[in-house]
Amino acid sequence: MSMLDIEFTESKISSVAAKLLKELKAGDILALKGQLAAGKTTLTRAILEKMGYTGRVSSPTFVLERRYRVDYKKITEVIHLDLYRLNTTEAKKFDWSEYLDQKDKLVIIEWPDRVEELLPKDTKEATIDIHDQQVRHLRFPTNSTTRH
Repeated sequence: MSMLDIEFTESKISSVAAKLLKELKAGDILALKGQLAAGKTTLTRAILEKMGYTGRVSSPTFVLERRYRVDYKKITEVIHLDLYRLNTTEAKKFDWSEYLDQKDKLVIIEWPDRVEELLPKDTKEATIDIHDQQVRHLRFPTNSTTRH
C-alpha cells in the first residue's frame, strides 16, 4: 500500500492539500483524524482553496456542518462535518443518508471516531499528528479502501 507521509508546517499546508486532493474524487468521504488543534480545519480550508473556493472557511464545531459550493472536477459541493460535540448515541440518531453515496460531493469529517462503525468501508482516512507547535505529520494511504 502506498502512503502519503508528509511532515509540514502551516506555511506548507497548501502543497499538502494539493497532494491529498489528487487522491480524492467526487463521492468520497474523507475521515480526518487528529487530536485537538492538529490542523484538521486548516487542512480542510487549504483543500477548499485548492479547489478554487474563495469564501470564508470556518470550523463547523458548534454547528456540526458547513457546506461549500465548488466547481472542481466533478465535485459540486464539499460538506465539512465536525463531530467533536456529538456523543455516540447522538451520532447513531443522526441522519447519515444525506451524506452517504453523494456522487457529486466530497464529505470531510473531523472526529470520525464518533461514528466510525456507521461509515462506509470505502471511507478514506487521513491522520494528522502534532510533532510540536509548528510541525505536523500527515499520513494517508493512497489506494482504494483505507479503513479497516
